[in-house]
Amino acid sequence: MWFSIDFSSHVPVYKQIVEKIKIEIIQGNIKKGEFLPSIRKMADTLGVNLNTVSKAYRELVNEGVVEPVRGEGYIVKKEHFEKFNKLLLMELEESIEKCIKAGISYETILKVLDKKLGRLKNDSKS
Repeated sequence: MWFSIDFSSHVPVYKQIVEKIKIEIIQGNIKKGEFLPSIRKMADTLGVNLNTVSKAYRELVNEGVVEPVRGEGYIVKKEHFEKFNKLLLMELEESIEKCIKAGISYETILKVLDKKLGRLKNDSKS
């Protein structure tokens, strides 16, 4: 599996699954039009209850990230990507605005962004 669950986190397990699947989609590890692992396989791999994965998948359906295909499973929606990317950029802008309002300097914000983008660039090379 591409990710693991932090059982000591205050974030509910189903929400961790939702967020980590979204990250996998953003990073291109799960492609548009690709099926997610079955609920049973995901639950077994992560060591969680079937109902937890089912709840996570329902949340992804509600958010428009995936759609159920009867008898097949859950498929990543193709048209979701543009909307999803716009939403992510809006969230990034809001986060930057919050940092500025909190008194964090532009230099510090840029350092954090440079560091993160540098790490992502290095990870993609390996």
